[in-house]
Amino acid sequence: MQVQFRMKYINHWVDGLGRHRYRFRRKGFKGVELPVDSDPNSIAFQSLYHAALRGEPVMAVTTGGASGTVKAAIERYLNSTTFNKNADSTKVLRRSVLNSVSRLVGNLPLAKMDTSWVKRWLETASTMNVQCTRLAALKPFTAWAIDLELVATDPTIGIKVKIEKSDGHWTWTDEEIEQYRARHSIGTKARLALELLLTVTARRGDGISLGRQHVKDGWLVFVQEKNRKRKPQKVEMPLPAVLVAAIEACPSPPESLTFLVNEWGRPFSKRRFNTTFRKWCDEAGLPKRCVPHGLRKGGSKLMADSGATPHEIMAVTGHRTMKEVTRYTEAYDRKHAAARAQAKVAAAQDVNVVPLTRVR
Repeated sequence: MQVQFRMKYINHWVDGLGRHRYRFRRKGFKGVELPVDSDPNSIAFQSLYHAALRGEPVMAVTTGGASGTVKAAIERYLNSTTFNKNADSTKVLRRSVLNSVSRLVGNLPLAKMDTSWVKRWLETASTMNVQCTRLAALKPFTAWAIDLELVATDPTIGIKVKIEKSDGHWTWTDEEIEQYRARHSIGTKARLALELLLTVTARRGDGISLGRQHVKDGWLVFVQEKNRKRKPQKVEMPLPAVLVAAIEACPSPPESLTFLVNEWGRPFSKRRFNTTFRKWCDEAGLPKRCVPHGLRKGGSKLMADSGATPHEIMAVTGHRTMKEVTRYTEAYDRKHAAARAQAKVAAAQDVNVVPLTRVR
């Protein structure tokens, strides 16, 4: 829709999204798109307009996302303390999601990113779990925008995503663990990686970060990476003998801060470790379901099979609730657990049985 507007060489119209658009057009000069929905009487608009009149380049100013746009708000949020208080892994994931939003609708006014758009965007996700990830990244951003009064209403309010039911990562079986060990002997980095994740029940990020500085008087002491900034969880455990053997057989350089190093003697990045560990699993003939986090569950299962109590398992895994421990030990050997339970009952009865002749 064309709109009457009195400023020489400026075309002004309202587009199909309701945005006020301004374009500088003058014969012999390069056309310039001026900031969307800006105030023509503002100092910023006038400075750009007069720069265009002089034939000066103004692209550096107009391509960064105008004030009030989705892109400008996202850039501001990603540089805020609200966003940066999150764990590094959370920031990486949410930054990726929000940057994809910026690429899609970055030039739109923030107010145009309404509930209907959010729903359409979520529907383009490949799975329900991806929808959940998108919504989890968007909600903190829109809540921040509300707090700063950048928008009047939260477009994510009332939107819910039903997560697909899943057992999570596959729990490594005893046979798969032994198959891996048979292929990768003590003294190899592949074997050291397995023992770090299995015996410590460490997450990938913790396993590749552990080093000599975490050993104190024979105990392994570290703060888990997950929720380190929000709810730090300290783990203390005796160094497992099998892990000590793997470390001593495959020592890292003296200056290294991690037990496990790559081919250049440096710590693994998470992505590089995933790729390398997949190669080691392929060499052992293991299926794609065998991933690093499955060893954390496999180690939890081994403790449960060995008769460890939930509280004892929690002390090693760093879990905070019984519910989490139960989820990680669902694959425990129920048959042998039942045998142990019956043996305990029988032992208790042998001790506490009272002869009938003594009963009065």
